Amino acid sequence: MEIEPLVLGLLCVLLFGAGVLSAVLGLGLRRGSYGRGVTAAAGPPREVVAAEVDRTRGQYEVQLTRVSGERDQALANSRHLHARLTQLQGSLEARVAAEVDGRLAAELEARVQAGVEARLAADVEARVQAGVEARLAAVLEERVEAGVAARLAEALGRAAARFGPRDTVEAQQPPGPPPQSPAVPHQLPLGRDCAADSTVDGADLGPLIVRAASVRGPRQREGGEHRRDAVMLGLVEEMPSPTLLSVVAAGAPRGLWSQSAAQRACRSLASQLGRYGEHLGTVLGPGTHQGLRTDTVPAGHATSPGEAEDSELGGLLRSALQGVGRSVSLVGLNEGGGTSVAATGGGTEADSEVKVALTALLSQLGDHQRRQHVAFGIGDNRVLRLRDGTWETVFTGVREARLPADGGEVRWARFETRPEDLVAVCSPPLAELLLREDLGEWFADRWVGGRPHLTEFFSDVNVRVRCAGGDRSVVCLWDFGEARRTPTPNA
Repeated sequence: MEIEPLVLGLLCVLLFGAGVLSAVLGLGLRRGSYGRGVTAAAGPPREVVAAEVDRTRGQYEVQLTRVSGERDQALANSRHLHARLTQLQGSLEARVAAEVDGRLAAELEARVQAGVEARLAADVEARVQAGVEARLAAVLEERVEAGVAARLAEALGRAAARFGPRDTVEAQQPPGPPPQSPAVPHQLPLGRDCAADSTVDGADLGPLIVRAASVRGPRQREGGEHRRDAVMLGLVEEMPSPTLLSVVAAGAPRGLWSQSAAQRACRSLASQLGRYGEHLGTVLGPGTHQGLRTDTVPAGHATSPGEAEDSELGGLLRSALQGVGRSVSLVGLNEGGGTSVAATGGGTEADSEVKVALTALLSQLGDHQRRQHVAFGIGDNRVLRLRDGTWETVFTGVREARLPADGGEVRWARFETRPEDLVAVCSPPLAELLLREDLGEWFADRWVGGRPHLTEFFSDVNVRVRCAGGDRSVVCLWDFGEARRTPTPNA
């Protein structure tokens, strides 16, 4: 790169010298011609002129020879320099090509190596991650199995102490937690008033999920006695706002027509509430709770008859249940041909067979963050609420009162539920199971935050554990506040 300008400058100098020589020779020739013309005009001697011409010619020939030699030498030098320049250019191009090829090869090799390293690193990372995940899964599975085994052993120990028989007549039960499979009756009930061994019902009403079941008790199955409880779900269509009615009716344990009386009480209550539906909607609607029970009722609290007399709601509920009592009193007359029982009491000895404990719950439908409920009834049925994993009693009636004789002994109470709360309207035997420490936890684990299928709910109510009471009847309401927060059904 440094030789090329020098060679080009030398060539330019030589060419310029050749041009100058050519100009000098041309000028000399012109002067010779002019001299000859002048001499001829002046008339010098020809010999002098000829000699001068020869001398001048000789000088110019010598100069021309010298200039030609110099030109040839300059041309030779120019060809040599051109050859050298060509050689240098070829060498330079070869060096540049070699340098470019080397750099390209190095860059390509670096990129290929980087790509290979990246793929190797990704492959190694994926394999390491897969190995770590597999190891973690194995460790978690071992810990879960260990935890399940520990919990199962603990449950077996508690069940062995708590789920045993209550008297020596009953067969010994193997220790273990409450099985999830339902008990199956081994004989059909006797009597003309018998009904199905079990019944189950339910509905998904937006954010309010409701399930109901009534199951013949274990002792009744063994003795061939029929189920005497009844449950019912329905909507009070006559009320201005959508309202759900949940009813649990428990007939007398030894009553001849208890099943018919319980079913009659449920149907009659729905009819009676329909008669007072517009007035009930007025006192139950939003903004009408001043002066009444507006907050959650403490555990075990129920409004007394005297307080209920002073409120419109208490009067409406008392009138409805008295009408139910009159309807129940006709069961003995229609079914057995006996004398009916008046609402105020009195009658024959056979009239005692027609006695019903009735508890009902009116619940607002729709999306509510604080849902209003009104519980009312006669007898020892209970309304429980599951909140934060703990069962608490929010309503219970007068224990000894029964329809039809005690229609005026109605009690009622307002309470609220928040999202994720569970309300259970239940007969005394099932309330006993829910309030037991061990079984209450088991039911809470099964039901909290759930949306069970009907068969699953029936299996839970019909769990094979001993209890001192009779039939198990319950209506459960799961409150999720808003329909969009309601979980999907269990798979």
